[in-house]
Amino acid sequence: MLGYQKDQKKLSFSTRIKSVIEKEGKVLLSLEETYFYPEGGGQPADEGTINGKPVHHVFLEEGEVYHQLDAFSGLTIHMPVTCEVSRKTREDHSVQHTAQHVLTAVLKDEFSVDTVSFHLGKVHATIDTAEEVSLDVARQAEDMVNGYIGEDLKVSIYHKDPRGAKALPLRKSLSVEKDIRIVQVGDVDYCGCGGTHVNSLKDLQLFKIMQVEKYKGGSRLYYVAGHRALRYLREMEDTISLLKKELLVNVDEMPFRVRQLKEDKETLHKEKEALSASYAKTLVEHCKETIQVVKVAFEDDFIQVLGQEMMKVGKIGAYYREDGRLFLFTGQQASAKALLQDLKMDFRFRGGGGDTMVQGYVEVLEELIPFVSRLYERLLRLEVSARL
Repeated sequence: MLGYQKDQKKLSFSTRIKSVIEKEGKVLLSLEETYFYPEGGGQPADEGTINGKPVHHVFLEEGEVYHQLDAFSGLTIHMPVTCEVSRKTREDHSVQHTAQHVLTAVLKDEFSVDTVSFHLGKVHATIDTAEEVSLDVARQAEDMVNGYIGEDLKVSIYHKDPRGAKALPLRKSLSVEKDIRIVQVGDVDYCGCGGTHVNSLKDLQLFKIMQVEKYKGGSRLYYVAGHRALRYLREMEDTISLLKKELLVNVDEMPFRVRQLKEDKETLHKEKEALSASYAKTLVEHCKETIQVVKVAFEDDFIQVLGQEMMKVGKIGAYYREDGRLFLFTGQQASAKALLQDLKMDFRFRGGGGDTMVQGYVEVLEELIPFVSRLYERLLRLEVSARL
């Protein structure tokens, strides 16, 4: 039995170093006794220190718990050490993991939805389900979890042999065959689990499902509990306050104002497209040359529109900017790709396209003007050949 399983409240302890392994620029320590939780079951490892040195990771391998520290930590075999497990991290992980047990039980018992995996991250935790979960079901489950928190159900942890475990209404099949650790939440959930947990649901304080998305034929639910939930709600309050200030509306008016802004944006975008097309057409009509090589300050979108207009009337357009961007539109008059192919051998030009159009950029700005000059010479020879 691991140390944290014997006494989950023991966060400060003294022991000796059992082994020291140098690996990939890190030091892996095993201790004669440890109360650090090693990563597993979707729950991250505990954080803390050994003789004041930060513990970056804790993991279990072949029955041994290893603590990862920075290299040259000055810790050697048989050395006595003082260890501190971060109370803040342990309590947070215990809150999020216990919340997962209750959420999973509610989804299973009330909505016949199975949980297939659990992951506890730095910002939020997630569960993946075998079936899709609608937003309505997620909200009902959220209400039920908060209801159980209000009832302050007791969380009990005890061990059973296989025969004793079989008599319990376990939520999932067991992965061990002896000394089975059971986590029981009131009469809501019985589960074989090796993680850390709170003593009662009052420690969860508040539970909030942040997001539900489709995932691998089922759903992924993002949630927070305890201090994470309070922090999340405060962030939402700050966001809403900022939006109220920027939009000059009350909260109940926000959806309508956002919808109006979206419609206005779409209208402006259509107007911009129409104006761009009209302006490009005017520029092409006033262009007397059949081949045009011009330095411009236009954005990519407008250059594309201008190039299309040039090709419509059988003209060739090459447009470049000070930032090294270059566009070549040849249409049916020549192969844009072929015109630039040889130049790539002499200049650092990166781009792509086909026979009618190529776009890219000259990587070294000092080469931009020489590159354009060479391209212009090729286009002039093309024009002369066409006349002959």
